[in-house]
Amino acid sequence: MPLPEPSAPAITPTELPGRNTPQSKFGGHPDVVCGVGSWDKLLYGNHRFVVDVPEDGRGADRRIVIPWRRQDEDPGSVDVIVVSAGSRTRVRNVIVESATQHAGTIVFQAIDGPGTYYAYYLPYAMLGKAHYPQAQYLPQRPSAEPGWVAAVVSSGKVTDQPNLPTADVTRYEAASERDSFAPMNFTATAAELKKLHGEHAGKAFLLFPEQRTNPVSMRDQLPAHWVINGPASEFRATAAPGEDYVVQLGVYAIKDLANVRVQVENGYCVNTEGTDRLGHPLRRVLTIPAGTVKALYVVVSVPRTGTIKAKVTVHPDNEEAQHLEVTLDVEGGTNRPTDPRLLGRLAWLNSSIAQDAELVAPFTAVTLNEDTRTLGILGRTLKLAASGLPEQVTSTFTAAVTGTDGPAVGLLARPMVLDVGAVNWLYGPIQFTVEGPARVSWTCTWTSLQGASLRLGGTLDADGAVRYELRLAAQETVEVPDVGLRLALHEAAVPLAMGLGIPGGRRPQTFDWSWEVATKNQDALWLGGVNAGLQLALRDQHYERPLNTNFYREKPLVEPVSWGTGGVTMRTADNTVTVRASSGPRALRAGEGLDFDFRLLLTPFKPIEPGKHLAKRYFHHPADPEKIAEAGATVVNIHHATDAAPYINDPLLTEDTLRTYIAKCHKHGLKAKVYNTVRELTFHSPELLPMLQLDHEVFSDGPGKGHIWLQEHAGDGYVSAWYAPNVEDIAVVTTGGSRLENFYVRSLAELAKGADGIDGIYLDDIAYDRNTMLRVRKVLERACRERGVDGPEIDLHSANQFTAHDGYASSANLYMEQLPYVDRLWLGEYFDYEGTDPDYWLVEMSGIPFGLMGEMLEGGGNPWRGMVFGMTGRAPRVDNGPLWDFWARTGMEHARMTGFWDPNVPVKTGHPDVPATVWEMEGKAVVALASWAGETVDVQLNFDAGSAHLGSAGAEATAIEGFQTAARYEAGQTITMEPNRGLLLTIGY
Repeated sequence: MPLPEPSAPAITPTELPGRNTPQSKFGGHPDVVCGVGSWDKLLYGNHRFVVDVPEDGRGADRRIVIPWRRQDEDPGSVDVIVVSAGSRTRVRNVIVESATQHAGTIVFQAIDGPGTYYAYYLPYAMLGKAHYPQAQYLPQRPSAEPGWVAAVVSSGKVTDQPNLPTADVTRYEAASERDSFAPMNFTATAAELKKLHGEHAGKAFLLFPEQRTNPVSMRDQLPAHWVINGPASEFRATAAPGEDYVVQLGVYAIKDLANVRVQVENGYCVNTEGTDRLGHPLRRVLTIPAGTVKALYVVVSVPRTGTIKAKVTVHPDNEEAQHLEVTLDVEGGTNRPTDPRLLGRLAWLNSSIAQDAELVAPFTAVTLNEDTRTLGILGRTLKLAASGLPEQVTSTFTAAVTGTDGPAVGLLARPMVLDVGAVNWLYGPIQFTVEGPARVSWTCTWTSLQGASLRLGGTLDADGAVRYELRLAAQETVEVPDVGLRLALHEAAVPLAMGLGIPGGRRPQTFDWSWEVATKNQDALWLGGVNAGLQLALRDQHYERPLNTNFYREKPLVEPVSWGTGGVTMRTADNTVTVRASSGPRALRAGEGLDFDFRLLLTPFKPIEPGKHLAKRYFHHPADPEKIAEAGATVVNIHHATDAAPYINDPLLTEDTLRTYIAKCHKHGLKAKVYNTVRELTFHSPELLPMLQLDHEVFSDGPGKGHIWLQEHAGDGYVSAWYAPNVEDIAVVTTGGSRLENFYVRSLAELAKGADGIDGIYLDDIAYDRNTMLRVRKVLERACRERGVDGPEIDLHSANQFTAHDGYASSANLYMEQLPYVDRLWLGEYFDYEGTDPDYWLVEMSGIPFGLMGEMLEGGGNPWRGMVFGMTGRAPRVDNGPLWDFWARTGMEHARMTGFWDPNVPVKTGHPDVPATVWEMEGKAVVALASWAGETVDVQLNFDAGSAHLGSAGAEATAIEGFQTAARYEAGQTITMEPNRGLLLTIGY
């Protein structure tokens, strides 16, 4: 049955005393009390024990036994620093007599006599890069004076002072509550474990329910309080009315546990049951190796009143099942504040919000004519051949990409074909299904006399995504020399290309490519013109989204079993561009199948809106809203690591502060958007440790290490991500395709609620697919509609991914599937604005062939070239004020833009390296010129017949600070253009 849509978690006051929640027999540590202190972590580490030297007249040299119960592998290799609390002086005369995981015996000189001393036992150094640190514990280094050592030590042992006086270890302290090892990271001793095993001999595993405010951290060792208190078969707690209560249950495997099933009466287990990111039911079994701990998270939906009971059954193969009886007493009112520490948001992992086939703006319902096998969407049509594959793709986008009422442009010279050796196909009827206004699907079965068969499934979405699933099978073994997908395109319709290692720009005449997934994030090729094109992406059933942006090699593409042994070729001849994706020789074995899946993206996705683009003037920093508005901006991006949203990709953690800032923005007429992606997640999210228990579903597997907190609390098997030292924020890289996307979309619904909700999001690269991108758009658009405001506004930033460590993937090609739901691009670090040609700008950076416009970043960009595409740098990195003032004075926001890429642009310069873009109004025009010439050149403005009246008026270069000085050009006068520079000319003003 479908899971209920999760509620927001409610606080239960009695459950939030902090990390040192009292257990049944002791607090956070079996031997000492626990607390939080204040000191320089970078100097001493995150942990210390407080030592009291009594006034007993027995001298300064003291021995202490620290019950540190450590989880690091080699305690003896790590330094111990002793400091006097009184004088804050480091004690140099210190000897570590012994150091085991259980305890350390230390001899030190109490330099300030009786009083308090601190023993810091895990000091570390932060190495590596500032934002990608690699912490290492400091090695043990002798610091004691030789004379003092000689007086108390011989061969490493105390001999002449066997009765060396002791000092009392009275307290454990952490540098912060988040750093604390209490209670979950103090390990059990060998003797305690032996006793536990003896008391439960014959058991394959033990169950340890744990308070949800103490997330399980260790996976290879047991918390001391579990072992001392023992396992339990019952759990009782207080719950708030209507909340999703999370029962945390630790499973300790004494034997190897295989095919572990978890059944829950009156609830479900997040680890094994739910709804995947595509809205499909998810069921899993677990494997738990002997000697390890697996934390289970059971969600129980709490009623408004009374008591609810649930039963959790854990049943591995070939072992006796064990049970946990859960009783929740419902107490308290109904209007309680949310608190993520209670882990109720884990239920959001199974949210199905916005999983539907409804439309978002500006897309129109998919039309279907079954008789002609023709489907229509915004500005494009897809006609199917009898096979179910495309026969023709047609675009009616205008050459300026500002409308969909242009002449039809057909892309395909011949229908698309799948060649399977010499197999001759017979096609069954095509069966269409209208899944909703935004989606139509179809199926077709192919048969052959050679014994091969193929099951085709196709889907067209309203944005222009066409997904094909082709399952090729055989009744008996069939040897084929190749399986190839063949596309023949009109040469004139596809002058541009990008992908499979081709940088955006002019299409090469020939091209050969093969799979190299270990080092190349390449599986898609785009071919087209500005107003008509398609992207072909090759997939199979094993496809998983790879990591990107610095982490591609940690999780690269999975080479398709079907396509992976072949490659892609492109040839140009007889006015036709032929692309062939091949598999190489194949043996189709009886009863087996191969999945030759692929996806097409039909471009452009939507018309560009130049006026709206100029009106949305971005300010990329949450400064004082009043001053931002005075500067002329209309949209504020709230970046992470700032006061309003300090923690990366979980802005709900500081929701009140964020909403207060947004309300101030709205008061001053500003839209406010927040940084929020799923590429990595802050360690401040209480769900981080529980999600690390989901077998790399949410977080990518990796080498671990990184920041010291991750090493001490997350263990290993992760990829360390961004660290923001100004807000002490640490992040972990996600997998890029998991139920975290459900969590993310659900959280956006919370953020967008109400008058002070967000107006959109800022995407710093994207780690999810188009399905989630569409859900994001739906949630934000519906929230804006409920509030009665325009929107949402979504912008995408990406550093140039065409680098070795990112797998030579063009950013626009990599994210093309998400672009239908993005409003603007900001590309980005490492892009070259000086040494690249206009075609590269057009395809790689502008966004225009895909239906959106952009901005520049690296070095502020080239403002003169940028204006030919309607692009500027972004404030406050650059001062756009003078340009914004010019736009306002000339009314450019209300003008009709015709770019140089349109053959019918009304003004041209006659020079191939000096393009002109025109904004026209009644009797007036603004002309943007920019030079790509390698030297100074002279040009003239040439007007077409429809704009000849403008040519007689001459042109004015209005003074724009930082952009151009004032100048007047009479009709027919030459205009001198410097390399890499340009002008904004007004005509008729």
